[in-house]
Amino acid sequence: MAVAADSADPAVATSTCAHCNREIPSPNITLHSAHCARNLHVKCEHCGDMVPRKHMDRHYDDNHAPVNCPRCEQTVEHELWDLHKRLQCPQRMLACQYCKFELPADDIFEHQDVCGNRTKYCQPCNKDIRLREWIGHELLLHSKTNAAAESSSDRSMLEKEEGGRHKQVRPAFGLKHKQLLLTIAITGLAVLIGSILFQRRIGSSEAQ
Repeated sequence: MAVAADSADPAVATSTCAHCNREIPSPNITLHSAHCARNLHVKCEHCGDMVPRKHMDRHYDDNHAPVNCPRCEQTVEHELWDLHKRLQCPQRMLACQYCKFELPADDIFEHQDVCGNRTKYCQPCNKDIRLREWIGHELLLHSKTNAAAESSSDRSMLEKEEGGRHKQVRPAFGLKHKQLLLTIAITGLAVLIGSILFQRRIGSSEAQ
């Protein structure tokens, strides 16, 4: 059965086809939708999306088909695949928290149990500490010491900086003080000389 041709006349009322999203003249929409649904698109029974019939197999494989894990060979539902890869697969690779070597999740705990018993030399304590105890050892015994040393170092630097500032300020203050005294002395001397000259001039005038 032929489908009525779409109209390009803007005066003709149209409806949107639910299958292909095209604007179809309203009088033809029922016939068109039936033809479109039968021949072009199919509703996916898993997600409800309308998918082109020729692409349905690919749509199912990409979005809904179970996945065979290449590591552990388990069959996993598509919706759980990301979770399986990141957290559940027993053969996913994990790094040892002590040596950073990567091993399958099934083997990592046994490896870390052995690796954590290896020792590391602590210079402040002058003894060997197990790797599994190293972080706690540093936090409990050396964090306060390190903080005190840093604080002492900061105070020493601050004192040096303040001492340097005082040394720089004192010469400047002494120089200004000397300049002030010299100015006062010159001014006083000028006043004294002026006063003597003034008195002589008065005496000379009286004598005449």
